[in-house]
Amino acid sequence: MTEFEPTVQARAAAARATALAEIARRRTLFAPAWNGRALLVIADLLDIVALSFFEEAPTGVDGIPADARLALADAEDAAAETPGTGFPRQFGQYVTHALAPRPLTIPAAAAGTGCDLGDEDARLTAALATLHGHFTAAVTEEVAHALLEAVFALHDKRAALAQLTRG
Repeated sequence: MTEFEPTVQARAAAARATALAEIARRRTLFAPAWNGRALLVIADLLDIVALSFFEEAPTGVDGIPADARLALADAEDAAAETPGTGFPRQFGQYVTHALAPRPLTIPAAAAGTGCDLGDEDARLTAALATLHGHFTAAVTEEVAHALLEAVFALHDKRAALAQLTRG
């Protein structure tokens, strides 16, 4: 029996999942109870994702282990159910991008934004697009992690803006 050895890409995906879990845990310090609980769930699921990349062989051509795929889907569902977390529905793309770089998507603007808020969302969306370009071109994982911090700060601002439009 041979021991499983994760690829460089799998280790990078695990590191990104860990970085996102840290972002989620930091946000719990300032979040209302409901969002804080969802952030802890997201963080715990991202820990499972990271561990899976180290302990489990990929199950498909995309390089994602089965447990990582399931935990990431659950984490994205938790984010979708609790938009106040600042984690967009398809945030798993930032983890899986390490396995197979592909264009990153930006969630659509919240419906019903007013004129001033629509302009602000357009600025945030443009900044996200710029950071996505840098993220895709990141040469090292240290750079990718710094960009994740910036990207998720913008996602958090967009979520707060969306809350204003609902409010």
